[in-house]
Amino acid sequence: MNPLREAAWPPLDPERRRALATLFRGVAGAAVLGGLHGCGGGGASGDTPSPEPAPPPAPTPSPPPSAPIAAQMSVPTPVGYDADRLAAFDRLNGIRLSAGLGMLAQSPSLDQAAQAHAAWIIANDSFAHVETAGTRGFTGAHWWDRAEAAGYVPIEGEELMAGPTHGAAGVDALVNSVYHRAGILAFEPVDVGIGWAGGSAADVSMPLVLEVTRPGTDPARAVGQSAQASIAGVCVWPTDGAVDVPLRLGNESPNPVPTHDVATLGLPVSLITDEETTIVVESFVVSEATSGIALPGQILTGANDPNSLLPRSFVAFVPLAPLSAGTACRVDFTGTATGFLTGVQRAVQRSWTFTTTSA
Repeated sequence: MNPLREAAWPPLDPERRRALATLFRGVAGAAVLGGLHGCGGGGASGDTPSPEPAPPPAPTPSPPPSAPIAAQMSVPTPVGYDADRLAAFDRLNGIRLSAGLGMLAQSPSLDQAAQAHAAWIIANDSFAHVETAGTRGFTGAHWWDRAEAAGYVPIEGEELMAGPTHGAAGVDALVNSVYHRAGILAFEPVDVGIGWAGGSAADVSMPLVLEVTRPGTDPARAVGQSAQASIAGVCVWPTDGAVDVPLRLGNESPNPVPTHDVATLGLPVSLITDEETTIVVESFVVSEATSGIALPGQILTGANDPNSLLPRSFVAFVPLAPLSAGTACRVDFTGTATGFLTGVQRAVQRSWTFTTTSA
């Protein structure tokens, strides 16, 4: 399977995001004000005209939300999905809930954009995020262009693709990688669109397309959602106590450790916090639980990522060899998470275990 990721857009910092949320409220207020018209009366000719009544005070726009909405623990049942897209939707939200995050709701507009791009991939035999104007089925160059063309205005997010695969297996391929996992496990998105094409071309087949984002037209949901309280602001993967954990990363593009063949890399272990924080690693050790032998690996952060795709809130340990089958692994992490708006720093210490698949 070949997962592919396009970097998030737009690269909005929290101040820009809040300003945009304020703008949407301001536009709504202006529309109300624009509908008001004054009318004055006049006396008989020669009389001093009566002063025009003072206009009513303009409504004060509500301030943008100061915090994300609570984690979405339930969302409406999707409408119009075939079995493959429904399986992908259920697996995506099952992963997020098990990791201590909120669910993503179906967006028909994002579905339309994702489905159009999946069809474009097959029509043009090109497993690529960027469409070229004039090509068959073109609906927009980048995923955000295609989302807007379908009626959804995104404020940050990303497009994740995998193939040849379908249903839950496609989502598993994404979460078992590095860059795609950062998108799957981001705290803040609230909506998802899912596209899947079952056809084949000469070089590509069965592409799965996920659009994960937030709506700029809804100020409250545009700020995003928080994680569940149970994880205390730090999401880990594989989760504590997980079993049947895969042994390998898979065929991720781009390769997160380009000095090694991607096919030889083990399954990544990761932590992610909310996007307004920067993680700094002090120690990140993955070892075999019984022997205590530490595994060789590459630690990736937003600061040293060779492909400049990781957010500063995400850190991964990528084993330089596949994990051993049927083995319990222990993870010990020590570091700090610093809010880059507030400057508030907090210690992050996590230890947990998981067991790999025996196959």
